[in-house]
Amino acid sequence: MNKIKNFFEDIFLSFKNHLTSSKYVVKGKCKMCGECCKNILFSNENGYIKNEDDFKIMQKNHLIYRFFSPNGTVQNEGEDLDGTILFKCKFLKNNRCSIYLFRPIFCRDYPSINKKFIQMGGTTLDNCGFKFEPDKKFIEYLK
Repeated sequence: MNKIKNFFEDIFLSFKNHLTSSKYVVKGKCKMCGECCKNILFSNENGYIKNEDDFKIMQKNHLIYRFFSPNGTVQNEGEDLDGTILFKCKFLKNNRCSIYLFRPIFCRDYPSINKKFIQMGGTTLDNCGFKFEPDKKFIEYLK
């Protein structure tokens, strides 16, 4: 059963990488550690969410944000991120998603390729099994 699941995960990643048509691809496998469900950053038109009032407005306007609650703040990561609220999913139980088949799109899409985020040094979480890589080696672009 695990081989079938891995096969479909590989197909999904390949398809996702093709659709994003970025110079980057996602490699690796989920380690099922739950860290991505405990360290979520949200943003609105003003940037990353840094106060709970802005988040309450998001929850009022989009019901899906009611799945999440504050889980600390980002520290020592630079001016843009310092003070940004980290969120966790209310449906994470024992590091597993209790609503996996019905999880929100941004959970299904993790880790998503955001070219600007990657170019600014953004990466996946430290212990994450996924990583971003260039789709080609630099020398291949010169050919």
